[in-house]
Amino acid sequence: MEKTRKTRVAPEIVEPLFYALAATSVLCAVLIAIRTLRMEDVQYRFLLWNLFLAWLPLIVSMTALTFVRVARGAMLGAGLIVLGVAWLLLYPNAPYLTTDFIHLIFDTYYIRYDKDGLLLWYDLVLFFLFSWCGLLLGYLSMRHFHELVNHYFGLLTGWIFILTVSFLGGFGVYLGRIVRLNSWDVLFSPFRLLEGVLEGINRQAVGFTLLFGTLILIVYVSLFLGWSRRSSSSSATTGEGP
Repeated sequence: MEKTRKTRVAPEIVEPLFYALAATSVLCAVLIAIRTLRMEDVQYRFLLWNLFLAWLPLIVSMTALTFVRVARGAMLGAGLIVLGVAWLLLYPNAPYLTTDFIHLIFDTYYIRYDKDGLLLWYDLVLFFLFSWCGLLLGYLSMRHFHELVNHYFGLLTGWIFILTVSFLGGFGVYLGRIVRLNSWDVLFSPFRLLEGVLEGINRQAVGFTLLFGTLILIVYVSLFLGWSRRSSSSSATTGEGP
């Protein structure tokens, strides 16, 4: 039993939350399509691209879990480092969706629109679903790497990893929203990326990073504790021992 525990990194790569997120993403696309047809404009179709980008860190984390099961030795270590760096660069795309509310807040269309109409509330639900989906995609991908770090380096290192990544993610959201950098700039525009990072080290960046880093951390810890409690209850019900 002890040997099984040490070799198992995660219970499953594709879990129920994955299917829920896939279904929510499809719903988001349908809502955008309905809005486009009804309003005859494509105002918020950029949300679909942002949602696609938010899926990338989860795809990388699932690839890492798969890689752990098939690779051995030096190849495993090198592969996890590459995938870990790729995930860290892509991760801010997930919580970034929460900042898209700025388009709803500053859209002057609603000032002259009948507040008793449905469009305002439709768009509010639309933005919330995109935002919530992004936060959950980020949570699930972070949990995958949290499990990997726990497995190889221990529980304390795992939580230091979560704390560090949460605020690095907050800074990444700042670079994306305020400095307007993209994840792929590390490959195609490394000097622009470096310039943007240096430009982003200021008082505003610190405040923004603390705000969004705290948001990411609270969402992660809340969902993680709920998931852990559910897993413990399930184990107790099925009679699984330590």
